[in-house]
Amino acid sequence: MTLQQRIVAIDCETTGFGRYDRIVEFAAVEVDVDTGHVVDEIDTLINPERDVGPVDVHGVTASMVSAAPTFEEVAGALGRRLQGAVLVAHNLAFDARLLGQEFQRLGTAFDPGAGYCTLRATSQKLGLACESFGIEHPDQHRALADARATAQLASLLLENEPLPANGTEKCRIGYLEQSSRPRTLRRPSAAASNNDMVRIVSRAHYPFSDEALLSYLDLLDWVLDDHIVTEAERLELLETARDIGINQRQIDKAHRAYFDSIVAAAQRDHVITRGEHELMERIAQALDITDATIPEVTETQRPIDLAEGTRVCFTGTATIGGEAVGRDVLERLAALTGLVPVNSVTKKNCDLLVAADAASSSGKARKARGYGIPVLSVAEFVEQLG
Repeated sequence: MTLQQRIVAIDCETTGFGRYDRIVEFAAVEVDVDTGHVVDEIDTLINPERDVGPVDVHGVTASMVSAAPTFEEVAGALGRRLQGAVLVAHNLAFDARLLGQEFQRLGTAFDPGAGYCTLRATSQKLGLACESFGIEHPDQHRALADARATAQLASLLLENEPLPANGTEKCRIGYLEQSSRPRTLRRPSAAASNNDMVRIVSRAHYPFSDEALLSYLDLLDWVLDDHIVTEAERLELLETARDIGINQRQIDKAHRAYFDSIVAAAQRDHVITRGEHELMERIAQALDITDATIPEVTETQRPIDLAEGTRVCFTGTATIGGEAVGRDVLERLAALTGLVPVNSVTKKNCDLLVAADAASSSGKARKARGYGIPVLSVAEFVEQLG
């Protein structure tokens, strides 16, 4: 990288991914090219002037955007930050396309430049890529959190893969009237909602390095958040596939690879719950995969009674009622109820492992399952204690 280059990570939350869809939240985070430190950022909810789309994905409700500015009202402020910068995004093709559509509605030219796509660089979903690089990313599908995480990820990736210095990759935007005091509206601090697919899908590795296929898979993942593909979504996917140069054979191959990646993610902890089994059945049906091999539900032990003297090991930190609960608190609670906290999982000296999530893939969780030791979530453990 050179001192002349500005690196701006962007993220859009949207009503969908078609040509008539709109942005409901946008964030841009500029980072110093030498240190990776944030030097400027902007984020705002945007009134899409239509329905907000899948609330269960992005967490943005109609009431949240009712008082938000329209894209036209913030376009000047956004354009000022993007102009002449190297755009970075996780699935840059998606974000650039939705931004382009918004600027086109205003009659303004928008050229994102070549930019830098962290999805293409990692072939992983953003959450998993962040985990691989030790980046904290608790609030997925929030524009500012995603843009910040993408900025950190890009900074680490670009340490060993500098961008070209010829300037051809920079973003160019046509004339926009600049407002001296653009009105923005940030969303409330409550975390975006998740559903029962998040844990499995967030662990899935995309099996391609081709940018067009990666972009298509990321959109497919977005569509499948509710486990179904409607006819309207199917047509939008086909239209998007044509736009990015993917034929039907490649679509079928991508669907199969996507399904296989979900199965592999579900099997990673060596436990297939009934919910996971049903989820894979729904995904196979949504993708028209009729010859899918779906792993059977594994036989799992029932949690043991928490009788006095039960030896319990704790791992991870959980959140209960909005409060972080650490291992020290749980150990004190266990001791007060007659249980015996232990530091490690061993075949002879541990009766139960309590983890933040019962599906944890931590070393202790894997060891416990190998020994046939039950694993409870913190929530289940606290509930059983009464």
